[in-house]
Amino acid sequence: MSGTIITVRGPLPVEDMGITLPHEHVMVDFIGADKADCHRYDRREVVAAMLPRLREIREQGVGTFVDCTPMYLARDPLVLRELSEKSELNILTNTGQYKEPYLPKETLLIPAEQLAEQWIREFNEGIGATGIRPGFIKTAMPPGPMSSLQRKIIEAAAVTSRATGMVIATHIEDSSPIPEILAVLENNGLQADRWILVHAQQIQEKEELFRLGRLGIWIELDGIAPDSAEWNREMLLGLLEAGFVDRLLLSHDAGWYNVGAEGGGKQVPYTFLLEHFLPMLRQTGVGEDTLWKLIVDNPAGAFALGGTGEFHEE
Repeated sequence: MSGTIITVRGPLPVEDMGITLPHEHVMVDFIGADKADCHRYDRREVVAAMLPRLREIREQGVGTFVDCTPMYLARDPLVLRELSEKSELNILTNTGQYKEPYLPKETLLIPAEQLAEQWIREFNEGIGATGIRPGFIKTAMPPGPMSSLQRKIIEAAAVTSRATGMVIATHIEDSSPIPEILAVLENNGLQADRWILVHAQQIQEKEELFRLGRLGIWIELDGIAPDSAEWNREMLLGLLEAGFVDRLLLSHDAGWYNVGAEGGGKQVPYTFLLEHFLPMLRQTGVGEDTLWKLIVDNPAGAFALGGTGEFHEE
């Protein structure tokens, strides 16, 4: 492995990532873009609530944690940096924007190029005055065909990825917008490995996932939990049998401190994948080399700037 990732504590060689959870959340606030603000929570309380959860996975052997909370939903790089320092986990945050109604009014009005300028600035200079840089681009799609607004966001993400080497991770709820997303990326000169299909388990037709896998995108099964373990196991085994071991990512989409709930609500641990799901796979006959690819090599390939090493961090 070679390449660089950007963590909340700075650049890191991908070989130092170790076991990686590529889609989790420390904190989320669903109040809406016009009201979401750091004054709605106490940073000390968030750190106190979430640090034990992060230390749990550090003790399991996890090295890197990818926080997928986007701006205007309680992305807080200062909280993430403090948690990274205290837990000794590598943590990545993101730039980019989500979907309606979690978008600011400005996003509705400005062109894709101006959005991209903002996100590229975060990569080059840091988020706000924090100096903390994003390590990937987070976007989202509501169900149904792509709207003009979402097309603008994907175009901005593509421009940003082209300029910075960061991978794009897109929340989807069905397969409807995927052909248009891929067309936008291709029109901007991006390779397929610069896009992560988030919540791929939402696409329950294996043949459709196989078709997408043949394009070279990252297929992320990130809803791994006790009540979905058997379904995800069957999906994963089908994808492995079809030859997509090099294209798969696994995570929980768990956590999180829920802003507005008393004490942040009840958090779901990030431990199920290593503690229960991987043993299920071993019992099915999945070998250690394959498991290592899924939880170490593949995340490193996905989040390395440029993916194939074409982009080099200065």
